[in-house]
Amino acid sequence: MKQKTQACLLALLLASLPLSAAMQVESLDLHLALASMKDAGAPRIIDEFLVLSAKGPYRYVAAAFESEGYTQTHPFDRNLQGVFILAVPVPLKCSNPIAYRLVIDGVWTIDPWNPLRAESRGGFEVSLARVPWLTDERPGLYRILAEDGKTARFLYKGEAGMLVTVAGTFDNWDPFLYEMHETRPGSYELVLPLPAGRHYYAFFYDGEAHPDPLNQERATSQDGTVVSVLHVQPKK
Repeated sequence: MKQKTQACLLALLLASLPLSAAMQVESLDLHLALASMKDAGAPRIIDEFLVLSAKGPYRYVAAAFESEGYTQTHPFDRNLQGVFILAVPVPLKCSNPIAYRLVIDGVWTIDPWNPLRAESRGGFEVSLARVPWLTDERPGLYRILAEDGKTARFLYKGEAGMLVTVAGTFDNWDPFLYEMHETRPGSYELVLPLPAGRHYYAFFYDGEAHPDPLNQERATSQDGTVVSVLHVQPKK
């Protein structure tokens, strides 16, 4: 009951905050952190978001990143504490550290709250933010199909020394035909060209069929087994 009451109070608190105060982000922890910041500081990582901040009698603050050639500016929002805040997702497999500059009231500058700096190739000073290296081997992020749109790169993460196979409508559900290879301890992979169409498949281990944990699109077969779905587009 206590947890339910706290959740209700938290929901009321978030509802009372204007969008510009905490930005439109899905992470509750990040939302609260942005809304409660009272002072600007060095870049920080919150729930896989890079958070930049600034504070002063400014009208406009934005950031531009080296990865975008400094051609795009990302405006900060200001919370109820008067702190300008920008939260951007940490890019997957990005170069580290991330180089950026601020635009404060139309003037390009380094981040005054970040002591980590360097000289860019263009000869101007930039600010640097160290970020964690993020892999795309996560549900909803992993791209099973290669750039050619027809080669599947199946990946399963489990314990070392397992026997894992892939089967589906593309091989008449033969659980012995395609064995996955353990490329590193506990990581099993298989590259398989597939014909165009809608394919149903599953991983087989321990004598049972299991849907692909990295693929969020699923279906239920006639016998009640949950399987994964993969779409291969025809050649144009």
